[in-house]
Amino acid sequence: MSIRTPIEARTEKVFPAPLKGRVEVHRFPSRVLEGNPWGDPVERELPVYLPPSGTTEGLPLLLLLSGYAGAGWMHFQRPRYLQDSIVGRLDRLIRSGAAAEAVMVAPDCLTTLGGSQYLNSTATGRYEDYVMHEILPWVQDRYHTGPTAVLGTSSGGYGAFVLALRHPETLRALGSNAGDAYFEYCYLPEFPAAFRQIRAAGGPEALLKEFLSGPVSTFRPDNPKVQALEHMGYASAYSPVEAEPGRFELPFDLDDGGLRPEVWERWLAWDPVRMIRTERYRDALRRLAYVYADGGTRDEYALDIGARVFAAEARRQGVRVDLEVFDGIHGDGGPRYDVMIPRLLTALGFSAPTGARASV
Repeated sequence: MSIRTPIEARTEKVFPAPLKGRVEVHRFPSRVLEGNPWGDPVERELPVYLPPSGTTEGLPLLLLLSGYAGAGWMHFQRPRYLQDSIVGRLDRLIRSGAAAEAVMVAPDCLTTLGGSQYLNSTATGRYEDYVMHEILPWVQDRYHTGPTAVLGTSSGGYGAFVLALRHPETLRALGSNAGDAYFEYCYLPEFPAAFRQIRAAGGPEALLKEFLSGPVSTFRPDNPKVQALEHMGYASAYSPVEAEPGRFELPFDLDDGGLRPEVWERWLAWDPVRMIRTERYRDALRRLAYVYADGGTRDEYALDIGARVFAAEARRQGVRVDLEVFDGIHGDGGPRYDVMIPRLLTALGFSAPTGARASV
């Protein structure tokens, strides 16, 4: 029996349409990253998406933060088969009239251990300052953009939470797709697997040498070695040893695996759920024009529950959160940007010209 290919069902996911807007890639030298303890690159690529009109004056700016082990330039590459890039989604939303024109910038905050969590740390460097006091002012000045929203997935969603809470005067709205929150569920369950892998490798340094010397073929959430690397990366952001630049502490004991409460408390202090229980961050949350959080019901890190708990805590503080829970795993969040981006832009005062809706 012959088979007919239903080409009428084919979308841009097969052959992506050329961007109507354009991307400018800059080489951005940082001063605040100079002398960072690990000698990570100071000059990095900074891609900026410009909308089809070519006009940027007064347009909203979207600050896109990458997930763990990601860098901004990755979102500007041609997408793989039946997938889409975030910049491609933004361009399509604008083309279809489902979103207003906007500028998008995606900084590179990758570190030797996979990520900075967008925080200043004596172990990694001053990545919060890099984003907020170098990248953003430079983009705003060069392109004369208007109000700014921050958004991202996974660790990028975490960065959206934290940077918006710490800089509500600059970041007016936030969108978190499966962002790290409620650390008891997203981090704590993986500590035993991370401990076992570190012990089996002969210690943290031995395991890191193995990772850093060659590519990892199965860089997935279910790989225990990746879980160990991730938690060392998180520790470098949440529990650095301030007296010893470049060094950090893990939240579990390397001899018996037991939790180290004094270190774990340092991690919890950076949990978005706990942050908004404090006066400073509760007030910051109330100043935001819009808050979006989501997660898939099969998320390997239970970040759908993290989003629920964050939203519930925010609502107890009198803040409305747009909560979206969908059927999917941790890596299925791409289509949620079709929902998130138009809502962020509308909250900044830039509604879709036609009111069209993009499919999810």
